[in-house]
Amino acid sequence: MKNLLLTLGLILTLISTSFGQLFDDWYDLNFDSQFGLQHLTIDTVSNPNNIWQIGEPQKSVFTNAYSAPNVLITDTINVYPINDTSIFYITNVAMGGGFEWPHTVVLAGQYFVYSDTLTDYGKIEFSPDNGTTWIDMLNDTVGGWYWNGYDKPVLTGNSNQWKSFWVNLAELGYYFGVQDGDTVLYKFTFISDSIQNNKDGLMFDDFHFEDWVEGIEEIGFDLIKSNCFPNPAENSLTVSFTNDKDLQFEVYVYNILGKEICSSQTNSSSVNLSISSFNKGTYFYKLVNRKDKKFSVGKFIKE
Repeated sequence: MKNLLLTLGLILTLISTSFGQLFDDWYDLNFDSQFGLQHLTIDTVSNPNNIWQIGEPQKSVFTNAYSAPNVLITDTINVYPINDTSIFYITNVAMGGGFEWPHTVVLAGQYFVYSDTLTDYGKIEFSPDNGTTWIDMLNDTVGGWYWNGYDKPVLTGNSNQWKSFWVNLAELGYYFGVQDGDTVLYKFTFISDSIQNNKDGLMFDDFHFEDWVEGIEEIGFDLIKSNCFPNPAENSLTVSFTNDKDLQFEVYVYNILGKEICSSQTNSSSVNLSISSFNKGTYFYKLVNRKDKKFSVGKFIKE
């Protein structure tokens, strides 16, 4: 097993370094052209009979793509087999600054599922470090992330139609220290048990990926240390940092979606923020001095 994982890791590493990085920060993958397919790896190392296929769905329930003609599907014609675990990967290179600040790192798409509820199901996992660490995006809570706009995907049972999903993973970048140039992976798995139910399985279409931050020219500034207290906080928060030259810093506060909540300026080495009106949850602050090219980013929790 260790050799298989090592081989797979090497394959994914070679793939991640071979594709051009011109559109890693924002692109769509709809399986109707060659565009973006260099990001896709169907894992035939751990499962030579992997059932994920690109093509036109021709099943009893799966009869149409979200955007015709093609999808990524658990076999375009046959029902999914028993005792199967099939995996595909999407490989991206962090390059837009969305993980580092953190701001916006989006995974979105469309899915259609028709399976035996609970016993046959799909998984979505994320790796911030090219396959060393895996986060179960549908069940784990480490680092936090935010399913927004649409419900978190339920990849089992019968969705009855195409459904959308959308998630911002920027906070995981902060939690795991993802930097521009790092390889991040998305793993999609479909698992079946020993009972044949003659159902269609799972299919995806129109994946969408984003990795960006406003004020991208700020990437490359020198990092300075900062602290915030109390943390968690209820009514007010103090952020302290190094400001030996009494330079003017811009202070921004973002919610977990990367939306700016408030901003201010200071030329001291600390700033007090009133957060009594904030909703409970996780927030980020960013300190920027454009003249001396210094910045700091931190996280706090509003109780």
